Amino acid sequence: MFLYREDVVTGAWAISQPSHSWLAWQLASHWGNRRFARPAPRSEVMAAVLLHDGGWSDFDVAPGIDPEGRPVTFDRMAVGKHLDVWRMSVTRTAIHSRYAALLVAAHFAELAGRKASELLGLGDTGGARSTQAFRAEMERLQDGWIEELKADARYADVLEREGRRVNASVLAACDLLSVMLCASMPFQFPVRAITAKGEIEELKITTDSDRVFKMSPWPFEGTRLKVHCEGRHLRSVRFPSVQAFQEDLVRARVERLAFEFVRPGSV
Repeated sequence: MFLYREDVVTGAWAISQPSHSWLAWQLASHWGNRRFARPAPRSEVMAAVLLHDGGWSDFDVAPGIDPEGRPVTFDRMAVGKHLDVWRMSVTRTAIHSRYAALLVAAHFAELAGRKASELLGLGDTGGARSTQAFRAEMERLQDGWIEELKADARYADVLEREGRRVNASVLAACDLLSVMLCASMPFQFPVRAITAKGEIEELKITTDSDRVFKMSPWPFEGTRLKVHCEGRHLRSVRFPSVQAFQEDLVRARVERLAFEFVRPGSV
């Protein structure tokens, strides 16, 4: 779960992880142009982006609160529960497509590596060990799917070559862009894309509002891209009990939250 525009007075919009993934999918579905490489095979990469957070569905149906009464968001979960959600996301993606699951497992392995380093920095050696073990588990899954898929000509160029690198970068970039939108975070983390020549370029994002953003260099088709997700407008961001929070969430008005990316210089 994300809290968009969290405020102790006006509340916030609660955005589910699947709705965040849907927004990421909208970005990915328009990714690529003369300058930037397009994902392929398209259907599997689109599935990976759309399904990569499918393990959160059960949590988002009945989310909890932390000791301060704040709704538990994706970045404030206990390590073990977070890893379980990632694991379930991979499992559910694999029901649809092994190649899509391969991309998702690789994505979470990369995130787990960063998370383990952060936990070590915080002195949480137990959490770091669990996260490192999860990363090794994801790498074993990848190895198994690569072995299964290598005989299929459809995946000949996207298992371990440049095509795999492009597909992984599309998932990572669209996920990160959507996370920063849904969490109403400033675009402080680098977003990178791979060009048609195989080079890595960092995308610069600027804005004059919280809904319209300029991006350069431009990685999408066309000159403008409108995307959206849905959120429930909570009246508060602090609740006396889980029951009070969940009741407010059920009653909350559902709203469509729209965002737009614009190519600099376009009219």
